[in-house]
Amino acid sequence: MTIKQAVINVCNRMYPGEMLLGYELYERVLVELHCAGNTNKPLQETVARRYREIKDLCGMESSPSVSEYRKKSIILADNEQKQGQRALF
Repeated sequence: MTIKQAVINVCNRMYPGEMLLGYELYERVLVELHCAGNTNKPLQETVARRYREIKDLCGMESSPSVSEYRKKSIILADNEQKQGQRALF
């Protein structure tokens, strides 16, 4: 498994609105790599670089000067809210 794929897996497992600090994201990526049998330990900067490459793909957002990573919340349109619909994921 590549570092990029591990970051994608971690981001996809997050629920909307969930926030992780940089070290938490890094630790989750290391666990993901270890579970896949990859014993390499990439630098935290490498994980952050891979995150920046895939953040739009996984619906993530981050603050430029703070090491906080958040899964974007799902926003329903006005007509969907009026009908009583809710986001299920």
